[in-house]
Amino acid sequence: MPQSINLIRGSLLIIITTLCFTAMDAQVKYFSVYTTFIVFVWAKYFGQTVFFSFFFYKNRKRIFEYGNLKLQILRGVCTICPTMGFFLALKYVPLAEATALGFLHPIMVVVASAFILKEKLTIGKISVVLLGFLGVLIITRPGLGVIHPASLLIIIANLFFGLYQIVSKYLDKISNEASTLFFTTMFGLIVSSIFLFLLPINFSNLVDFDLTNILIFLFFFGLLTSLGEYCLLTAYKTATASFLTPLFYTMLIWSTLYGFIIFNELPDFFSIIGALILVGAGLMNNYFNKEVKN
Repeated sequence: MPQSINLIRGSLLIIITTLCFTAMDAQVKYFSVYTTFIVFVWAKYFGQTVFFSFFFYKNRKRIFEYGNLKLQILRGVCTICPTMGFFLALKYVPLAEATALGFLHPIMVVVASAFILKEKLTIGKISVVLLGFLGVLIITRPGLGVIHPASLLIIIANLFFGLYQIVSKYLDKISNEASTLFFTTMFGLIVSSIFLFLLPINFSNLVDFDLTNILIFLFFFGLLTSLGEYCLLTAYKTATASFLTPLFYTMLIWSTLYGFIIFNELPDFFSIIGALILVGAGLMNNYFNKEVKN
Protein backbone atom coordinates (compact mmCIF):
# COMPACT_ATOMS: atom_id res chain seq x y z
CA MET A 1 0.00 0.00 0.00
CA PRO A 2 1.43 3.46 -0.94
CA GLN A 3 2.79 5.50 1.96
CA SER A 4 0.36 8.37 1.28
CA ILE A 5 -2.60 6.01 1.63
CA ASN A 6 -1.18 4.68 4.91
CA LEU A 7 -0.82 8.21 6.24
CA ILE A 8 -4.41 9.08 5.33
CA ARG A 9 -5.69 5.83 6.83
CA GLY A 10 -3.69 6.32 10.01
CA SER A 11 -4.93 9.90 10.32
CA LEU A 12 -8.58 8.87 9.97
CA LEU A 13 -8.13 6.10 12.52
CA ILE A 14 -6.63 8.51 15.06
CA ILE A 15 -9.45 11.00 14.49
CA ILE A 16 -12.00 8.21 15.08
CA THR A 17 -10.06 7.28 18.21
CA THR A 18 -10.21 10.82 19.57
CA LEU A 19 -13.92 11.10 18.74
CA CYS A 20 -14.61 7.83 20.60
CA PHE A 21 -12.55 8.76 23.66
CA THR A 22 -14.01 12.25 24.01
CA ALA A 23 -17.55 10.91 23.51
CA MET A 24 -16.81 8.38 26.24
CA ASP A 25 -15.61 11.15 28.58
CA ALA A 26 -18.71 13.21 27.83
CA GLN A 27 -20.92 10.25 28.72
CA VAL A 28 -19.06 9.71 31.98
CA LYS A 29 -19.49 13.37 32.90
CA TYR A 30 -23.18 13.43 31.96
CA PHE A 31 -24.15 10.28 33.85
CA SER A 32 -21.85 10.94 36.85
CA VAL A 33 -24.75 12.73 38.56
CA TYR A 34 -26.75 9.50 38.43
CA THR A 35 -24.28 6.93 39.72
CA THR A 36 -20.69 6.38 40.83
CA PHE A 37 -17.66 6.53 38.54
CA ILE A 38 -16.72 2.88 39.11
CA VAL A 39 -19.69 1.77 37.00
CA PHE A 40 -18.08 3.44 33.97
CA VAL A 41 -14.65 1.97 34.76
CA TRP A 42 -16.20 -1.50 34.92
CA ALA A 43 -18.19 -0.90 31.71
CA LYS A 44 -14.99 0.13 29.93
CA TYR A 45 -13.16 -3.09 30.74
CA PHE A 46 -16.21 -5.31 30.39
CA GLY A 47 -16.82 -3.81 26.95
CA GLN A 48 -13.20 -4.41 25.95
CA THR A 49 -13.44 -8.01 27.17
CA VAL A 50 -16.57 -8.65 25.11
CA PHE A 51 -15.54 -6.87 21.93
CA PHE A 52 -11.98 -8.19 21.95
CA SER A 53 -13.01 -11.73 22.84
CA PHE A 54 -12.74 -12.93 19.21
CA PHE A 55 -9.32 -11.30 18.88
CA PHE A 56 -8.22 -13.03 22.10
CA TYR A 57 -9.58 -16.36 20.92
CA LYS A 58 -7.90 -16.01 17.53
CA ASN A 59 -4.55 -15.31 19.24
CA ARG A 60 -5.04 -17.71 22.16
CA LYS A 61 -1.73 -19.46 21.51
CA ARG A 62 0.16 -16.16 21.83
CA ILE A 63 -1.70 -14.81 24.87
CA PHE A 64 0.51 -16.54 27.45
CA GLU A 65 3.71 -15.40 25.78
CA TYR A 66 3.59 -12.52 28.24
CA GLY A 67 7.34 -12.00 28.64
CA ASN A 68 7.32 -10.67 32.20
CA LEU A 69 4.21 -11.21 34.34
CA LYS A 70 5.17 -8.53 36.89
CA LEU A 71 5.47 -5.94 34.14
CA GLN A 72 2.12 -7.04 32.69
CA ILE A 73 0.48 -6.54 36.09
CA LEU A 74 2.25 -3.19 36.53
CA ARG A 75 0.91 -2.09 33.14
CA GLY A 76 -2.57 -3.09 34.28
CA VAL A 77 -2.17 -1.01 37.46
CA CYS A 78 -0.92 1.94 35.42
CA THR A 79 -3.98 1.64 33.17
CA ILE A 80 -6.79 1.28 35.67
CA CYS A 81 -5.48 3.85 38.19
CA PRO A 82 -5.52 6.79 35.74
CA THR A 83 -8.85 5.60 34.34
CA MET A 84 -10.42 5.66 37.80
CA GLY A 85 -8.86 9.02 38.66
CA PHE A 86 -9.89 10.64 35.39
CA PHE A 87 -13.47 9.31 35.48
CA LEU A 88 -13.88 10.48 39.08
CA ALA A 89 -12.50 13.94 38.27
CA LEU A 90 -14.80 14.37 35.27
CA LYS A 91 -17.74 14.86 37.61
CA TYR A 92 -16.21 18.11 38.86
CA VAL A 93 -13.82 19.38 36.17
CA PRO A 94 -15.05 20.99 32.90
CA LEU A 95 -14.60 18.62 29.96
CA ALA A 96 -12.25 20.79 27.88
CA GLU A 97 -10.00 21.55 30.87
CA ALA A 98 -9.90 17.87 31.83
CA THR A 99 -8.89 16.95 28.28
CA ALA A 100 -6.21 19.66 28.23
CA LEU A 101 -4.73 18.44 31.52
CA GLY A 102 -4.66 14.95 30.01
CA PHE A 103 -2.06 16.22 27.56
CA LEU A 104 0.40 16.46 30.44
CA HIS A 105 1.32 12.80 30.02
CA PRO A 106 4.08 13.26 27.37
CA ILE A 107 5.83 15.56 29.84
CA MET A 108 5.38 12.94 32.56
CA VAL A 109 7.02 10.39 30.27
CA VAL A 110 10.08 12.64 30.06
CA VAL A 111 10.24 12.96 33.86
CA ALA A 112 9.64 9.24 34.47
CA SER A 113 12.26 8.28 31.84
CA ALA A 114 14.84 10.43 33.60
CA PHE A 115 14.20 8.84 37.01
CA ILE A 116 13.46 5.24 35.97
CA LEU A 117 15.46 4.73 32.77
CA LYS A 118 18.18 7.20 33.79
CA GLU A 119 17.82 8.94 30.43
CA LYS A 120 19.77 12.18 30.11
CA LEU A 121 17.68 15.33 30.42
CA THR A 122 18.73 17.64 27.60
CA ILE A 123 18.05 21.38 27.60
CA GLY A 124 15.28 20.76 25.09
CA LYS A 125 13.54 18.19 27.29
CA ILE A 126 13.91 20.34 30.40
CA SER A 127 12.27 23.17 28.43
CA VAL A 128 9.41 20.84 27.51
CA VAL A 129 8.86 19.89 31.16
CA LEU A 130 8.92 23.49 32.38
CA LEU A 131 6.60 24.61 29.57
CA GLY A 132 4.19 21.77 30.34
CA PHE A 133 3.97 22.64 34.01
CA LEU A 134 3.48 26.30 33.11
CA GLY A 135 0.48 25.26 31.02
CA VAL A 136 -0.94 23.27 33.94
CA LEU A 137 -0.50 26.21 36.32
CA ILE A 138 -2.29 28.55 33.94
CA ILE A 139 -5.23 26.12 33.54
CA THR A 140 -5.62 25.23 37.21
CA ARG A 141 -4.46 28.55 38.76
CA PRO A 142 -3.91 26.95 42.20
CA GLY A 143 -5.04 29.03 45.14
CA LEU A 144 -7.47 31.10 43.10
CA GLY A 145 -10.32 28.61 43.30
CA VAL A 146 -10.79 28.73 39.53
CA ILE A 147 -10.87 25.01 38.87
CA HIS A 148 -11.97 22.17 41.16
CA PRO A 149 -9.28 20.46 43.30
CA ALA A 150 -10.26 17.22 41.52
CA SER A 151 -8.00 18.43 38.69
CA LEU A 152 -5.16 17.12 40.88
CA LEU A 153 -6.51 13.61 40.22
CA ILE A 154 -5.98 14.15 36.50
CA ILE A 155 -2.41 15.30 37.09
CA ILE A 156 -1.73 12.19 39.23
CA ALA A 157 -3.40 10.06 36.55
CA ASN A 158 -0.87 11.39 34.05
CA LEU A 159 1.96 10.22 36.31
CA PHE A 160 0.59 6.69 36.07
CA PHE A 161 0.09 7.02 32.33
CA GLY A 162 3.69 8.15 31.88
CA LEU A 163 4.85 5.03 33.69
CA TYR A 164 2.38 2.98 31.62
CA GLN A 165 4.06 4.12 28.39
CA ILE A 166 7.52 3.23 29.69
CA VAL A 167 6.37 -0.25 30.76
CA SER A 168 4.69 -0.69 27.37
CA LYS A 169 8.02 0.01 25.63
CA TYR A 170 9.65 -2.78 27.66
CA LEU A 171 6.84 -5.21 26.90
CA ASP A 172 6.94 -4.44 23.17
CA LYS A 173 10.39 -6.02 23.12
CA ILE A 174 9.59 -9.19 25.10
CA SER A 175 5.89 -9.83 24.50
CA ASN A 176 3.21 -9.37 21.81
CA GLU A 177 0.22 -7.05 21.50
CA ALA A 178 -2.34 -9.87 21.97
CA SER A 179 -0.82 -10.93 25.28
CA THR A 180 -0.32 -7.39 26.55
CA LEU A 181 -3.87 -6.32 25.62
CA PHE A 182 -5.32 -9.48 27.19
CA PHE A 183 -3.53 -9.10 30.54
CA THR A 184 -4.28 -5.37 30.75
CA THR A 185 -7.96 -5.94 29.95
CA MET A 186 -8.35 -8.85 32.35
CA PHE A 187 -6.58 -7.01 35.14
CA GLY A 188 -8.83 -4.00 34.63
CA LEU A 189 -11.97 -6.14 34.54
CA ILE A 190 -11.08 -8.06 37.72
CA VAL A 191 -10.08 -4.97 39.73
CA SER A 192 -13.06 -2.88 38.58
CA SER A 193 -15.41 -5.81 39.33
CA ILE A 194 -14.06 -5.99 42.88
CA PHE A 195 -14.58 -2.24 43.34
CA LEU A 196 -18.05 -2.55 41.82
CA PHE A 197 -19.04 -4.95 44.61
CA LEU A 198 -17.23 -3.10 47.40
CA LEU A 199 -18.22 0.49 46.71
CA PRO A 200 -21.77 1.72 47.44
CA ILE A 201 -23.56 2.25 44.14
CA ASN A 202 -26.65 4.42 44.27
CA PHE A 203 -28.92 3.46 41.40
CA SER A 204 -31.87 5.28 42.94
CA ASN A 205 -30.90 8.37 40.95
CA LEU A 206 -31.51 6.38 37.78
CA VAL A 207 -35.28 6.44 38.21
CA ASP A 208 -35.61 8.18 34.85
CA PHE A 209 -33.98 5.20 33.14
CA ASP A 210 -35.28 1.65 33.02
CA LEU A 211 -32.96 -1.37 33.10
CA THR A 212 -33.07 -1.75 29.31
CA ASN A 213 -31.88 1.82 28.76
CA ILE A 214 -29.08 1.37 31.30
CA LEU A 215 -27.90 -1.84 29.61
CA ILE A 216 -28.03 -0.21 26.18
CA PHE A 217 -25.97 2.71 27.49
CA LEU A 218 -23.37 0.41 29.05
CA PHE A 219 -23.23 -1.62 25.81
CA PHE A 220 -22.52 1.43 23.65
CA PHE A 221 -20.11 2.80 26.25
CA GLY A 222 -18.12 -0.44 26.01
CA LEU A 223 -18.39 -0.32 22.22
CA LEU A 224 -16.96 3.22 22.12
CA THR A 225 -13.98 2.31 24.29
CA SER A 226 -13.29 -0.85 22.28
CA LEU A 227 -13.62 0.91 18.92
CA GLY A 228 -11.26 3.63 20.13
CA GLU A 229 -8.70 1.11 21.37
CA TYR A 230 -8.92 -0.92 18.14
CA CYS A 231 -8.50 2.15 15.91
CA LEU A 232 -5.55 3.25 18.04
CA LEU A 233 -3.80 -0.11 17.73
CA THR A 234 -4.47 -0.27 13.97
CA ALA A 235 -3.35 3.31 13.35
CA TYR A 236 0.15 2.66 14.68
CA LYS A 237 0.52 -0.18 12.19
CA THR A 238 -0.12 2.14 9.26
CA ALA A 239 1.89 5.26 10.16
CA THR A 240 4.67 6.35 12.50
CA ALA A 241 4.04 7.63 16.02
CA SER A 242 5.81 10.91 15.20
CA PHE A 243 3.25 11.59 12.46
CA LEU A 244 0.16 10.43 14.38
CA THR A 245 0.81 11.88 17.85
CA PRO A 246 0.01 15.54 16.99
CA LEU A 247 -3.42 14.44 15.73
CA PHE A 248 -4.39 13.51 19.29
CA TYR A 249 -4.73 17.21 20.02
CA THR A 250 -7.97 17.22 18.01
CA MET A 251 -9.44 15.90 21.25
CA LEU A 252 -9.44 19.52 22.46
CA ILE A 253 -11.77 20.44 19.61
CA TRP A 254 -14.19 17.57 20.27
CA SER A 255 -14.18 18.05 24.05
CA THR A 256 -14.87 21.77 23.66
CA LEU A 257 -17.78 21.01 21.31
CA TYR A 258 -19.19 18.31 23.62
CA GLY A 259 -18.74 20.60 26.60
CA PHE A 260 -20.59 23.46 24.94
CA ILE A 261 -23.44 21.40 23.41
CA ILE A 262 -24.11 19.11 26.38
CA PHE A 263 -22.98 21.06 29.46
CA ASN A 264 -23.00 24.66 28.21
CA GLU A 265 -19.31 24.91 29.15
CA LEU A 266 -16.74 27.00 27.35
CA PRO A 267 -13.09 27.27 28.44
CA ASP A 268 -12.07 30.76 29.52
CA PHE A 269 -9.18 32.73 28.04
CA PHE A 270 -6.57 31.43 30.48
CA SER A 271 -7.67 27.81 30.01
CA ILE A 272 -7.28 28.20 26.25
CA ILE A 273 -3.79 29.72 26.68
CA GLY A 274 -2.81 26.93 29.09
CA ALA A 275 -4.12 24.28 26.71
CA LEU A 276 -2.18 25.78 23.78
CA ILE A 277 0.98 25.81 25.90
CA LEU A 278 0.46 22.12 26.75
CA VAL A 279 -0.09 21.32 23.07
CA GLY A 280 3.08 23.23 22.21
CA ALA A 281 5.04 21.32 24.88
CA GLY A 282 3.72 18.03 23.54
CA LEU A 283 4.67 18.90 19.97
CA MET A 284 8.13 19.99 21.11
CA ASN A 285 8.57 16.70 22.94
CA ASN A 286 7.47 14.82 19.83
CA TYR A 287 10.03 16.78 17.77
CA PHE A 288 12.89 16.08 20.19
CA ASN A 289 12.05 12.37 20.27
CA LYS A 290 12.07 12.31 16.48
CA GLU A 291 15.45 14.03 16.43
CA VAL A 292 16.90 11.46 18.85
CA LYS A 293 15.68 8.55 16.70
CA ASN A 294 17.18 10.12 13.59
